[in-house]
Amino acid sequence: MLRFPLSSILASLALGAAVPVQAQQASPPTAIVRGYVWDSLLTGAVLPNARVTVSGPAARTLITDGRGRFVFDSLAPGAYTVSFSHPALDQLGYTPPEMSLRVEPGGVYPIFLSTVSGVAVHGALCRGPQAAQTGVVFGRLANVRTGAPIIGGEVRVEWRETRVSTALGVTSGTRAAAATADSAGRYQICGVPNDTPVLLRAQADGVVGPPLELDLAGRSVAFRGLALDLDAPGAIAGDSATGSAVLRGTVRGPDGSPVPEAQVLVLGLPHGVRTNAAGRFQIEGLPAGTYSVESRAIGFSRRRDMVELHPDEQTELDIQLAGKVLELPEIVVEERAFRNEFEERRSQGRGHFITREEIERRSPIRAEELFRVVPGFTVVSSGMDFAVVSSRAAQASGYCQPDFYVDGTKVTVDPQMGNGLPVGPDEIYGIETYPGSASGAPLQYRTESGCGLILIWTMRGRLRGQ
Repeated sequence: MLRFPLSSILASLALGAAVPVQAQQASPPTAIVRGYVWDSLLTGAVLPNARVTVSGPAARTLITDGRGRFVFDSLAPGAYTVSFSHPALDQLGYTPPEMSLRVEPGGVYPIFLSTVSGVAVHGALCRGPQAAQTGVVFGRLANVRTGAPIIGGEVRVEWRETRVSTALGVTSGTRAAAATADSAGRYQICGVPNDTPVLLRAQADGVVGPPLELDLAGRSVAFRGLALDLDAPGAIAGDSATGSAVLRGTVRGPDGSPVPEAQVLVLGLPHGVRTNAAGRFQIEGLPAGTYSVESRAIGFSRRRDMVELHPDEQTELDIQLAGKVLELPEIVVEERAFRNEFEERRSQGRGHFITREEIERRSPIRAEELFRVVPGFTVVSSGMDFAVVSSRAAQASGYCQPDFYVDGTKVTVDPQMGNGLPVGPDEIYGIETYPGSASGAPLQYRTESGCGLILIWTMRGRLRGQ
């Protein structure tokens, strides 16, 4: 590069004279490299906020835009290495492959950067062929206070499944698969359904984390980092757990504008607030660990996000709700028989009733959570197995199991399917319970077992004639 004495430059400017053309040196032609980053591993979509780096005759770094795009201009000719990274991939311990590229003067080079496919990761983590409509869930289990791996901790996935057998007929219950964290805290669970939401839960040293909703949405893999507070009391999350963590953030609509009066809940905990006029919220006194946060507002679809809360720290969460699709209700001319029964018994106060409004207000992840405050019943656990049992009719072996009816049909419990209820909270229209000998229960459902009676009416049953 030519250099001129400062005095000469000032003199030329004072005279209004330009530097002679023959004294200028033409810049050599440069190249342009542009493209986008695609995530085949976790989301199956473009990857915004990825850090893309070129190394060679020039070294430059930039961040992809909201569509995963990037552009490097004015690159000197030569051989380059192009790489990218992202915080979500860093959590996996995954380093995407690099790309080698030679650019020539004046050239424009479109490139495509991508992670490996989820199918390839599934093949590396799970033995044998991949079953239809299944995937693998993997991640790392860590101590939320120290970040150290929790060696030997258990991570379990649960989902509801219906079976048909000659012995029991049609049965519905809970299926589960589990894994133990290795020396680095890593876990992997194969054979997880990817066509329906599942529940993810961790436990270690007597501390059981809350249930977390996970939807693979048809993908072959899902990564979830989990954290437990091993210094917390060894109790099931969902009781009156408290702590020093703070969750704050903003709830926005599809256009980015704030949503006032939106409800924000930490699922499994008795904590919830409403947003102010600026869409802001803050929840204090939360226990540490990984939790699901539900956000909902009138006119918007419900959303659930997974967050990691730390002791004595504030966690910021930016939530964007999607517009709710308006569904016109079916025209029902004939009154539904069971709905009349349910409402009539409820008006008479002959049992204990849980309405759809109460279910939506409490927003449980598992239906069993609804029975923590129901007279005559309790929720018991063995590790991460849960069951609703009678608290008034203990037998020699402990609690006894009540009779369950779903839409008027008695449900047979299949021991291989677990002890969980065969329906989820979103499916339930109403519940009525009768403890002990079930006195006051409808005659057609009355039992002599002494373990009580639980009648569950579903939304699909509500729309079906009796």
